[in-house]
Amino acid sequence: MKLRQRVRAVQTFVRQRREALDFKAVRDPRARRGRRWSAQTLLSTTVMSLMILARSLRAAERLSEDLAAGGRLKGLVRRVPDSTLGDFLAEVSPAPLRRHLREHILAEHRRKALEPTVLPIRAIAIDGKNVATLDHAANRDCQKQSGIDGQGPHYLYRVVNATLISAAAAVCIDQQPIPAATNDMGVFPSFFAGLMSTYGRANLFDVATGDAGFCSEKNARIVDKAGKGYWFSLKDNQPELRREAERVLLAKAQQSAPEAQTDWESDSSRGWIRRQVWRTDEMAAWDKWTHLRQVVLVRVLVRDGRNGPERVLEDRYYVTNLVRGRIDGAVMLRLVRAHWRIENDLHGALDIQWQEDHGRWVQRGHGLPVTSLLRVLAYNLLSLMRAVHLRTVEARAATWDQLRNWVRDAMVWPDLRDDDQEALPARS
Repeated sequence: MKLRQRVRAVQTFVRQRREALDFKAVRDPRARRGRRWSAQTLLSTTVMSLMILARSLRAAERLSEDLAAGGRLKGLVRRVPDSTLGDFLAEVSPAPLRRHLREHILAEHRRKALEPTVLPIRAIAIDGKNVATLDHAANRDCQKQSGIDGQGPHYLYRVVNATLISAAAAVCIDQQPIPAATNDMGVFPSFFAGLMSTYGRANLFDVATGDAGFCSEKNARIVDKAGKGYWFSLKDNQPELRREAERVLLAKAQQSAPEAQTDWESDSSRGWIRRQVWRTDEMAAWDKWTHLRQVVLVRVLVRDGRNGPERVLEDRYYVTNLVRGRIDGAVMLRLVRAHWRIENDLHGALDIQWQEDHGRWVQRGHGLPVTSLLRVLAYNLLSLMRAVHLRTVEARAATWDQLRNWVRDAMVWPDLRDDDQEALPARS
């Protein structure tokens, strides 16, 4: 794609997502006197800076000067000092920003930008994430951790995320802090209730996947009662259920061929990998798990070299309330693989590209939840631009650094449209 065409394509994308940068529902917590920039301007400037992979307030200040020179953010006419931006982000409430994130996802759903392409079913993955490791309790949700090797204690600010793993863009559809007194398991009921209240009628997802940290009869029952499918990893935190799954499925694996298996594929750290799947409905309604319909074994085989001898690397077990005819073995293997998009796409990008876990933006006040939500919004926009809006194979294989440069070019170049529409919204 030529430079001019690429700039035009990115400018078109940003115009089409005007509502994602329109924060009119967010109340400005500051006194009216002395404001130089509206809340709209500061929030849209923050998101655009994050889309250009700003990793600190100082970087956002430098980028705001370029954005102001480009004249494409309404209300941004001069550089925003990092102190002004930091003070504002520490004061603004995270609650309306969480609602804004959800409204952004619903808008993309109405655009048909989130249709299932990776999987034949609509699925989300739910997982916890550490946003920052700090030497102090920046807010009440920071959990104290014991020191290691003579070091003092440290504090973790953690959230739980839900990512749509069935669509081309693995967008984050919701985020909630994990209170200091609980963990992934404990926060699941309130988090899933929020997902249902927002997306239940929209039919955004049919199946929710989670690792063993969420696997409990109570959490599974919550998903089942909501009319959704669950797919939870089964490990030693459910010891009796795990032992029964091993007894039934290991015997089945010895006596019968797998229902489905992947081709051998090269793995950079483990050699050549193949996955196989067996399942059973013998354990349906096991003990208190009255909603349980199937238990699944996914075996990972490994061999050194394309033609070396194969051996079992690990066996993974899963529980689900999906009926046998809902998905076949091949789709089960795809679902297991797709679950990791929440780590590889969302969490990996936030930690590597934005260095979120360093906590470099704003720690005081509401800074951690607010900047984390805005960072997720920037990630969503870049993911949608790459996976949905840009059309060429080359563009859809772009690196994060390339996306950053394209967005910056689009924001500082003159508007390449033929028509004369207004700049991006940043209303007071």
